[in-house]
Amino acid sequence: MSVQIVINGENAEQAIQELAALSTGIVGRSVPAESALVPEASKAERAARAARTKPEPAKAPPATPPEPEDEPANDEPDTDDSDASDEPIPTDVELREIARNIGAKGPEAKAAIKELLGKFGVSNITAVPAEKRIAFKRELEALA
Repeated sequence: MSVQIVINGENAEQAIQELAALSTGIVGRSVPAESALVPEASKAERAARAARTKPEPAKAPPATPPEPEDEPANDEPDTDDSDASDEPIPTDVELREIARNIGAKGPEAKAAIKELLGKFGVSNITAVPAEKRIAFKRELEALA
């Protein structure tokens, strides 16, 4: 037979007192009522304690403009999202539905979808980054 005992306390001191009360009860001694009670800390004391234990928020480094770099070699397709502001970014579900409909046409269509995924540098539709989803959707629909 297994027994599980859970001891809760507002702080370590209270948890230790609860454990002491439990242990004296186990060996058959009675526990005086005062020893089992822990005086309630005032709200001000609790707030002060909480303030001491909270970590300081990380300070952001000063904003500096990025240094211009030589254009890196980029194998990813160029995306023309000039009218992207009025077109919503497609969700995973929408993209998968379009791909499912195209893939139903046969093995050649499925191969074209896989090739498109490779062109965007991802292994599956959910991995297409949000900033490239509109372009991906356009190219996917072009396969239809």
